[in-house]
Amino acid sequence: MSRRLRALVPLAALVLAFYLAYFAVHHRQMLEAWLIDAGPLGPLLSIAVYIGLVSSPFVSSDIMALLNGAIFGFWEGALLNCVGIMLGAVSTYLIARRTGEFLDIHEDLEKLPPWIKRLPVGSPLFLLGLRIVPWIGGTIANNVAGFYKISIFRHLWTTAVVALPVAIFFAYVGHRAAGFIAIAR
Repeated sequence: MSRRLRALVPLAALVLAFYLAYFAVHHRQMLEAWLIDAGPLGPLLSIAVYIGLVSSPFVSSDIMALLNGAIFGFWEGALLNCVGIMLGAVSTYLIARRTGEFLDIHEDLEKLPPWIKRLPVGSPLFLLGLRIVPWIGGTIANNVAGFYKISIFRHLWTTAVVALPVAIFFAYVGHRAAGFIAIAR
């Protein structure tokens, strides 16, 4: 396979991720109905959308995490969130490894808070700290790990330590919110 064709595969994945992110953000009610109507395929579709959201730069996957809790309940929603966030982290990592030259990682790193910039890029503390920066930290951490070719093991455990508790919490909040909305009706 030619070098140009190999570069198109991760770029196509990134375009698909952007489309899924746009769809999830701008068509929440339709997405919710679509996942419910999908029946047993709903959880798999939810994971696919979640991966797209995690893989899209500067798009939060929080909406999907809340929807998963509301639609599928706490336990299943938490499981879907955890699977989606970890697979999304792998997807973003692989995309960044293949298309790193197209990313403006250095510009993203300059926008970070001063306390995180003092840590060595790629160190476990850097990756953990980066993930707690609201909205963009997880995406930048995924891209940095891939761009700098940090070991996939380090990338995954630092993702799990910070992102999984948040994903479980959002499933709980989504589940509870759905219960309050049902009571209010």
